[in-house]
Amino acid sequence: MKTMSAAAIVVFLVTVAAMAQQTTDKEQSPSSHMITAHAAAASVSFAEMKSTVADLERARQATAKYKDIHLAEADGYQQLGTEFPGMGIHFVRTLEVKNFEIENPPILLYHHDPSAPGGYSLVGVGYLWNAPEGPDGQPVNPPFPKSLAHWHRHDNICMLAGLDNPHGLNESQCREKGGHFVAQTQWLVHAWIWQDNSAGVFTSQNPTLK
Repeated sequence: MKTMSAAAIVVFLVTVAAMAQQTTDKEQSPSSHMITAHAAAASVSFAEMKSTVADLERARQATAKYKDIHLAEADGYQQLGTEFPGMGIHFVRTLEVKNFEIENPPILLYHHDPSAPGGYSLVGVGYLWNAPEGPDGQPVNPPFPKSLAHWHRHDNICMLAGLDNPHGLNESQCREKGGHFVAQTQWLVHAWIWQDNSAGVFTSQNPTLK
C-alpha cells in the first residue's frame, strides 16, 4: 500500500486546480476566454496552496501514531458502521466539533489490511466544519480553499457501537438502544493523506479502496 508524501500532496492539489481550470476554459467561447483568461487562472493562489500543503503535513505528523488502530481507540475513536467501497471505515471521536483543529481530526479513515496493526491500515482523516451554507451550496469560510475541497453533510446518523449501518435507525430507535442521534452532521470533508488517491486529496471517495 502506497503512502502519500508532502510532494505527492502538492501534485494532487495542483492537478485538482488544473482540472477545474480546464473545465472552465472549455465552457467559454474563444472571445470570452480572451477577456477572462487572466481572472479565471486564479482559481487557487500560491499562498493557499502552500498553506494547505503545510496544514496537511501537520495532520500527517499528528496522526502518524494512529497507524496503530489500538492507539486510536485508546484516544476515543470508535468505529461507525462497516467499510464502504471507496470510503473505508470511519472511526469517529465526535460529530459535533466546536473548533477546527488540523492536528486533531474528529474522524480517522481506515481500510481492512491484515498486515497492519490491529488489521486496519490508516488511509486518511476527516474534518468537520460548523458553518451556515453559502450561496454556492458550500459552507461559509471553510478552512480549505473551495477550489480544492468539496464539503458534504449526512442526515440521520446513529452513533452506536457495533451498528453496521449508522443510517439504519430513526431517532427513537437509536435512543432506545442507547445511541446518540445526529439529525444532520456538520460539514464534512475527507483528506486522503495516508493513501494515494488519483481522484484527489479531498474527494469523498478513494477508488483504490475496494
